[in-house]
Amino acid sequence: MSLDGALERKPLDSDEDQHRDERQSGSSGKAIARMQDGELLAPDGLDHRRLIHARLRDHRQIDLVRELRTNVLTRSSNPNPVLMVTGVSSGCGTSFMARNLAASIALDEERTALLIDCNLRRPSLASDFSLSADAPGLIDIFGGREGSLSRVIHPTGVPRLRLIPAGQGSGRWIEFFASMRMRVLMQELRNRYDDRCLVIDAPPALGSPDARILAGHADQVILVVGEGRHRAETIRRAAAVIPPDRLAGVVFNHLP
Repeated sequence: MSLDGALERKPLDSDEDQHRDERQSGSSGKAIARMQDGELLAPDGLDHRRLIHARLRDHRQIDLVRELRTNVLTRSSNPNPVLMVTGVSSGCGTSFMARNLAASIALDEERTALLIDCNLRRPSLASDFSLSADAPGLIDIFGGREGSLSRVIHPTGVPRLRLIPAGQGSGRWIEFFASMRMRVLMQELRNRYDDRCLVIDAPPALGSPDARILAGHADQVILVVGEGRHRAETIRRAAAVIPPDRLAGVVFNHLP
């Protein structure tokens, strides 16, 4: 039976606090095992969302994303790094790569992943995971409408994978990307649990300064290129937006 569109959404205050307390006491495995994932998606629901999972028939897709995960995690000196995914332009499949990178990290039973939608101009992750239209997210934290981090962190239907959607509001909140408030927020999310990786779904590298600013919060950046969509010079210009020491590599996404 498909659980598509029927995820149970619960406040995560007790879950997040319990995880934090258990992490501080050193019981990592128990803490992860007790995380309340809500209603989990069945394989057909995962397929509908184009998410890799352990029962996916095409093992090649799983292996490709797992190899990408291994490469970026190996490059990072931080055990719980911030990984950013950006595209050369819109339509490259950036969100597809970001959510599957996060899902591949969550496949590891010793890790959790937090996916953050920072594409405030064209957010998509809330609908990708069938969150309600009014689900609080990043903009609600920036705008002061939501003061609790726990209330903007939502289950996804995937074990050990959480999501912070863009939230509700206008694009003017992108100015917060360069603020001290954003830096403090990222440090809080990074340091809250030492088994969690953060994955940022970022706006395109070209066309606005957003990706360049967000790269300052990341340890490793993956640049997504829609196969056959861009000239080599355009790809080079997009890569130049990212600090060289943070550019993990370029992924050519074969678009459907």
